[in-house]
Amino acid sequence: MREDEILERLNGGDASALDELVRAYYPDILRYCRRHSPDEASAEDAAQETFLKAVRHLDAHAFRGRFRAWLYKIAANTCADRCRRETPAEPLSDSPYIDPGFERTELGIDLGSALAALPEAQREVVLLRYVHGLKLREAAEVLGVPLRTAQSRERAALKALKKLL
Repeated sequence: MREDEILERLNGGDASALDELVRAYYPDILRYCRRHSPDEASAEDAAQETFLKAVRHLDAHAFRGRFRAWLYKIAANTCADRCRRETPAEPLSDSPYIDPGFERTELGIDLGSALAALPEAQREVVLLRYVHGLKLREAAEVLGVPLRTAQSRERAALKALKKLL
């Protein structure tokens, strides 16, 4: 079923539509929150808070095929707000959670370290594009930057990663 149809059903009061949206997007949003939270419990709280905010403000947003990007934007803001409130003692990059796909490449090079070496703005574009599968336009929307800026950040990040790896 298409996302637009699910959203239409949800606006019509169909509670099962909310379950479908959560099932479809919760794993990806949780994974995003894990990379931006100090621990697993905080990531789970941030993911749940993201969906609560999305449902609360669902009628105020006109999606036109941009629901996923809007959801990631809410997750990004939620994680940033939680990090400001919680002020963790350890830096977020030392989080105990390690995405299995980034543990090690075939050549034994630590991709996580290479990503950590990138400036935050470039790292975010790479994570949104290649880990979370967003289109470049969606990533730009989540980050609140023009499409050209997201393109140049992605290009610079890939060039830097190529050098590092």
